Amino acid sequence: MLGLDFKRVQFTPDMLPADLTGAMVLDLATGEPSFRPGPVFIGLEAVQLHPDLLRYVVALVAATRSRPRVTVGASPRGTLAVIQLARGHAALDGREFVTPEDIKAVAVPALAHRLVLRPEMWVRQVTGQDVAAEVLATVPVPRSPG
Repeated sequence: MLGLDFKRVQFTPDMLPADLTGAMVLDLATGEPSFRPGPVFIGLEAVQLHPDLLRYVVALVAATRSRPRVTVGASPRGTLAVIQLARGHAALDGREFVTPEDIKAVAVPALAHRLVLRPEMWVRQVTGQDVAAEVLATVPVPRSPG
């Protein structure tokens, strides 16, 4: 149904994420960088992300940095993680485009563990999930693109 390939991965202690997802490598014949996909490569770029939704993801991640309960918010890598996961969510739903609902579905798990909360939040039993969910609830969702 999804048209995805199946490949076996043999795990070893020295595995890196790029070994699974792919990496840019230097093509010795041409001297140019080229992407060599790993065995867990959906193609997370064939699924389109409207510029308005990209701005939405950037706003979500930026909002994690201005919360009073947070010492260190999500980094630009958090932005990339939300985008990639939202694309994957859309692909698994059989779509070639990301919707705000895809972003909402993956934002909390993608961002929560990337937040460093103030020490007193532990006593108040506030978690990264709580803060990420708060950000998701407060950042305005763009209208449907198109």
